[in-house]
Amino acid sequence: MRKWVFFVLVLLMASIPSHAFGSENSKSTEVIISYDGMRQDFLEAYIKQGTMPNFKKVADKGMYAENIQTIFPSLTSASHAAIATGTKPSESGMVSNEIHKPDKKLTNRDSAFFSPLDSEPVWSVARKKGKTTATILFPGSNPTFNYKADYAIYYGETWAESDLAKLDFQKTESKKSNQKASFSFKMSKNDTRTIYIVADKSTQDRKGYTFQVSFEPDMKDAQTVQLNKWGSLSFLTKTNELAGFSFKIKANKPDLSDAKMYRTAVTSAIIEGPGDFKNDINRKFGYFPVQDDDEALENKWITRKEYEEIITRFAQWTTDVSLYIKDRYKPDIMFFYYPQVDHESHNYLLVDPRQPGYSKEKSERYMKYIRWSYGLSDEMLGQVLSKLNKNDRIYLVSDHGMEPVHSRLSPNEELEKEGLLVKDGDGEIDYKKSKAFAVASGSIAQVYINLKGREKEGIVEQKDYDSLQKRIAEIFENAKVEKKKINLGNYLSFVSAQLSDNNTAIKEDFSKSVKALKNTVLFAPVKQLILPYEKVIKIRNSHENTGDVLLVAQKGYYMAQGDGNKVMMVNDLGNHGGDPARKELIPIFMAAGKGITQGEIESEITTLDIAPTLYKFMQIDIPDFIDGKPIPELTEN
Repeated sequence: MRKWVFFVLVLLMASIPSHAFGSENSKSTEVIISYDGMRQDFLEAYIKQGTMPNFKKVADKGMYAENIQTIFPSLTSASHAAIATGTKPSESGMVSNEIHKPDKKLTNRDSAFFSPLDSEPVWSVARKKGKTTATILFPGSNPTFNYKADYAIYYGETWAESDLAKLDFQKTESKKSNQKASFSFKMSKNDTRTIYIVADKSTQDRKGYTFQVSFEPDMKDAQTVQLNKWGSLSFLTKTNELAGFSFKIKANKPDLSDAKMYRTAVTSAIIEGPGDFKNDINRKFGYFPVQDDDEALENKWITRKEYEEIITRFAQWTTDVSLYIKDRYKPDIMFFYYPQVDHESHNYLLVDPRQPGYSKEKSERYMKYIRWSYGLSDEMLGQVLSKLNKNDRIYLVSDHGMEPVHSRLSPNEELEKEGLLVKDGDGEIDYKKSKAFAVASGSIAQVYINLKGREKEGIVEQKDYDSLQKRIAEIFENAKVEKKKINLGNYLSFVSAQLSDNNTAIKEDFSKSVKALKNTVLFAPVKQLILPYEKVIKIRNSHENTGDVLLVAQKGYYMAQGDGNKVMMVNDLGNHGGDPARKELIPIFMAAGKGITQGEIESEITTLDIAPTLYKFMQIDIPDFIDGKPIPELTEN
């Protein structure tokens, strides 16, 4: 009997296509999912440890890339532009996460995530060829610009930052068992909202206070919530956008004298599509939730558990909306995006004893947070896989990895010391005297010369350009900082942690670190100066967004932005932007589905090769402007 059952199971398994993940449907979709900041070596380690069963499923059923690199600079905007367009930053214009544009003041910095691509992305080209396309939060897909998908959702406004408001409850005249409170928050200059709360004390003995929460003083359409339980409110802004927030009413004292309401930031999304698409999404899924809330966690307004619940809510909203669009609107190709791994890695990649606050215990706790973010990515992927059909193809990619950093650099402080960046008596930059300004992002910085005819208030003559560019390069080529020292206790703690850690990727980092540290730090002179800039590149004939001198930090260092009379003291423990060949910065890529066999992508590929591969699968001629090439293991079978 057992042999017969086994034989039947073998036949059934053999009849299931290796590329089928879920239901059958004749409509096919190319599904591209980006996991910002996901390291290839961490993913491999977590798969081996059983943390990532759904990623393992895709790797086992399809093709996995061992030899992939992101582009330079290894920044989110630049690499996502490479994934979407197949072009380098010198063509896409995404030269940094913070972009200085010509014809503006020297200190101008625009977010790349809210700037247009200068190269056309796959979703726009495919749309012109008659394909139905969709983008959900994918960097570079902002539909307010020219290159947009048929169905597009992107980050919108943050109308009010998060807050912890004290609630002053007073007894009501109408019902003695009730207490009421209210507080206001400002959305814009002419838009202030008031929240009204009524606490029903009559339910206290049975299940604790019940609260009615509303934007109306008569409590119309009030939401009912319990003490220390999540609730949410949404409303239309004056620009007719659906905005909202989550909240919790917290109190320890029975009389509510210590009651407070934690409220997430008030956020909304940009939603564009034909017909009733926007209203459909709003009705079905409600307001666009906030991505995270580091400030609330740091201020202890919320616990780590509540912080993770906020992030999970955002990830779930992204997953639900994306799968609904796939099912309801049946796009031929869709891109969506998860930022959680990148966010947690920036905050918690504590694996180097030179990093501030390092201890074995803290490192172990922080690495659990990163593991959690990888696990959340896997959980969301499992939901996606369950909705794929036998004709779909799925591509899992990250834009870059993440490496630990221990020290910050401020290029503008160097420029100021050399008299090239001048401030007035109030500590503000004097444009009539300043000749250069640096825009920092991750491990790189672009230095812009205040050139006449290019900058809004340019003062540097064209005849002086070459000599000034050379001088700026020499400043940073010769700049020195004191080498980061290691506390011996931290070092021994580090050794103990690595020897007991099951993550082989971290162990490899450790073995290399020991060799480097043994002769240079533990036994070095008390004070040792080093050159912190790995590369100083004079730029010519590049994209107009590119600086005149490009600075690249040595491993372990990242750039902090200096503006006016202060330097932004970033507390990153993980960062990226530097040499994409470094193991820590290697991204992930795997693909599975119809027509994709099982195996390894042995070719050396980059994130530039994803777009032309998608064109091949969709049977669209590859545009002439593409820098990448189709991945042969995927397209030549």
